[in-house]
Amino acid sequence: MKRAAGFTLLEVLLAVALLGGASVLLLGLLSNGLRDTAAAERGNEAALHARSLLDNLGRMERLRPGTRSGVIDGGRYRWTLDVRPVVDPWPAPPTRTPVAPGAGVDLNAPTEPVLYRAVLTVRWGDGESPGQLEVQTLRALYPLPEDR
Repeated sequence: MKRAAGFTLLEVLLAVALLGGASVLLLGLLSNGLRDTAAAERGNEAALHARSLLDNLGRMERLRPGTRSGVIDGGRYRWTLDVRPVVDPWPAPPTRTPVAPGAGVDLNAPTEPVLYRAVLTVRWGDGESPGQLEVQTLRALYPLPEDR
């Protein structure tokens, strides 16, 4: 009796099951990769928006202590900026000689700069994958006469 060459039904079912399991794993990896890529893209966009906001900080309008907020990109990103004066860590400069009374004080003469800490928080997403980016910077500005 000659044995027939080929695969048994059990071998074929096992091969199909292994192929199906491998396909499920591969699709899961691709799905996670796409999700991670989209999250990284949103984070990069938030970093670009944060850089744009901080680059203009103190240039487009006078930097003042307080909290401001707004939206970017049609509401996809929400930002909050908190500006507070901080104590300068450098030692105080030597005192100046007093001005004689009636000698005329120049209000436009520069005084020591004021150091501000700006904390910018950019948020995005509402559902299952919300994100947040927080950036801090220091800015030293000379006060205007009306600020003194």
